[in-house]
Amino acid sequence: MKKVLSILLTAFLAMSLLAACDRPVNTEVNDGREQLTSAVAEAKTAKAGKTTAKATATETAAIALPTPKEFQNAYFDVIGGIEKGTSGSSLKLAKAATEVFRFAQTFEFANCDIDALRDVMLETWEGVLTEDERANFDENFMDVVTFLDGVEEDYDANAGIFEDAGVKADFDQLLKHKNAWENWNTLKAHTLTMGNSDS
Repeated sequence: MKKVLSILLTAFLAMSLLAACDRPVNTEVNDGREQLTSAVAEAKTAKAGKTTAKATATETAAIALPTPKEFQNAYFDVIGGIEKGTSGSSLKLAKAATEVFRFAQTFEFANCDIDALRDVMLETWEGVLTEDERANFDENFMDVVTFLDGVEEDYDANAGIFEDAGVKADFDQLLKHKNAWENWNTLKAHTLTMGNSDS
């Protein structure tokens, strides 16, 4: 009798296991797991995007623009103060060019917000500089532009002027800055003069 009961119990357990294998898949549970997995993936992607945006914003914020007073002292006054038609005027031009080139490297204008740059420059031009200072700047600006354009095209041909002016070592050091010419050319391209300050 015991043997028969054992056989029947074993058969019953086997049938229960087979019945469990035939049970239909719970699609609602699977769908829920897939949605959860998808939501987690989307959350990670969104977080990564926010992190990248935050890093970019931090890098942009780190590039500080000069104040109007700094623009006046280190740029407009330097160029406006070049004396023309005097002995050693070419040496004074080389010194002034070195100073404004240094100004461009200090503020890394190639990486700045151009609209903000133009706003500060306009504020300096209209709110800080006198009419005479603007006129002096206008008179000398293209001389500096032409001189530095020539230096960029052929530095060796102009190195002697920097040497005679006593600023060659300084200029050589400035040229080592990353994007040195891009920094200057950005400043040059967006500089206000009497001819374009209203545009």
